[in-house]
Amino acid sequence: MRIKRILLLIVISQIWFSVLARAEKAPLTFDAFDGQPVGARAISLGEAFTGLANDANAPYWNPAGMALMGSNSFTACSYLQRASDAKFTDVISSDPLRGGKLVFLSFASPNGGLSLRPLSKISLSSHTNENGVEKWVDQSININEISFTAARKYQDNLYTGVSLNYINSNLALSQRTKDAISDITEVHADTGNGWSIDAGILYVASEYLTFGITARNAIGYLYWSDFDKNKLPLTWRGGMALSLPQKMTFTYDYAKAYYPDHDDIATKHVGLEQILFNTFVFRAGISGEDWNDPLKVTYTFGLGFDDKGYGLDMAMKQNKIRDSVDPDILDQVLTYIVSINLPFGQSN
Repeated sequence: MRIKRILLLIVISQIWFSVLARAEKAPLTFDAFDGQPVGARAISLGEAFTGLANDANAPYWNPAGMALMGSNSFTACSYLQRASDAKFTDVISSDPLRGGKLVFLSFASPNGGLSLRPLSKISLSSHTNENGVEKWVDQSININEISFTAARKYQDNLYTGVSLNYINSNLALSQRTKDAISDITEVHADTGNGWSIDAGILYVASEYLTFGITARNAIGYLYWSDFDKNKLPLTWRGGMALSLPQKMTFTYDYAKAYYPDHDDIATKHVGLEQILFNTFVFRAGISGEDWNDPLKVTYTFGLGFDDKGYGLDMAMKQNKIRDSVDPDILDQVLTYIVSINLPFGQSN
């Protein structure tokens, strides 16, 4: 009898998984779970922050870095403006948030934190006319991530951190098909819920040198009611921070993202931070897939002010995109980012 029950369960499970396997994939862009890099300080350092993540942006860059925070801190990051001669739709076409301004909110302490990060806010429309059949397709995608992060000192010079992320998504799809004899409109909406885990390690080799490594979406899935589940893209990131004379810090990161339905993307990041008069900071950096290709490299600059935990950081990103009217022209894009940092509660 027990063997029959086991065989019955196996048959039922095979039928169930075969049904799931036939479910369609949700119509998402490959970078729908990427969001935007966060923190004007980290961005102005060429996004080379894995070995230096010691502020409230650590849940994104390296959860282990929160253990090195000197106090509890709240931070908010916003992309204020994008300036370019190119069309605005072309400027934001590669942005998963499609020009959305708020990219990060975080309450963090040396032991743990809570953060919110929008991942996608995309609206797409298309119109085709083939063989007398017209199709209009409108699609809307909204994905947000809430992270619960914990960090601790593992050994004398080794710190660890983990983020458990809850992901919520909403998808709306409208399709109208019109030909000589019919005009049909179909509307579909679905909600997805999922989870992922980020992990990070920070090793303090000396008072001048630290190393960090993170795995974002080390494991993670998004489940839909009507679509097949999505496996979240894994991103490995390793970096270092070297303190130089005259209150200067050099940072370097290497990152590689593994997308389930897209080619892997590897990027290099370098940053330099110079403290002036103890409270003012100048920063610069470079990042991208290929620093020799003007379409695959980004230059960053930034200024910061910090006094007793109260901070204001500003960053500017400079990159180029191909003009949609004349492909031989490369249009410059300037993106301005600001972050505020406020202490709360009692400091260590």
